[in-house]
Amino acid sequence: MPGARQSQGRFARAAATLRQLVQYAYDVQPLQVTGGPAWVSTVRFQVDARTERTTTPAQMQEMVRHMLAERFALKVHTDVRDRPIYRLVIARSDGKLGPLIYRIDDTECGGSSPQPCDLAAWSGGLMSSGMGLEQLAEALFNRSETTGVDRPVVDHTGLAGMFGFTLMFSSFDTVPRVSNDPSIFTALREQLGLKLEPARGPVELIVIDSVAQPTAN
Repeated sequence: MPGARQSQGRFARAAATLRQLVQYAYDVQPLQVTGGPAWVSTVRFQVDARTERTTTPAQMQEMVRHMLAERFALKVHTDVRDRPIYRLVIARSDGKLGPLIYRIDDTECGGSSPQPCDLAAWSGGLMSSGMGLEQLAEALFNRSETTGVDRPVVDHTGLAGMFGFTLMFSSFDTVPRVSNDPSIFTALREQLGLKLEPARGPVELIVIDSVAQPTAN
């Protein structure tokens, strides 16, 4: 989000659209916000919200939701609609995976059931010492600002268990893109032996029912 500043007890945005604020407040990606008048995507607002108490990320999002309801008279509801998605599938017909992914024991991350060890993410890369492919699919979409994956991703590999991997790609948020790394689509195929297959499926949306531009402070 442009002009983003966030610290404990403070949420500040220098030039954010209402749609971007809703996206943050409800922890969704851009395509998951729909409805509302045209200005919610074009008019930009300066926001500086503060509280005396230390806040967790979830509490900060709740605070922004309250601010949107109070200052913008925002009313929303959730809905599930059929939308374009990607299926994460095995790229090769023989089922062989790529050179930068490996299976690990399900319990290496602790506990008696599979749980992710970690996920390191940076502009142009994702790396984990152990996570399920369902979680990888979610990460590709949740980090769409750098991956460029603009649809929800659903795991259809049929592979259970935990995998470690390194994925290097040309970051989508770098303009101009000067990296020699491949696109996320090519990187998935060449490095992990996986691919994103276009499809349609249910997507949870935040639907704007009503909203009004606020008066100046």
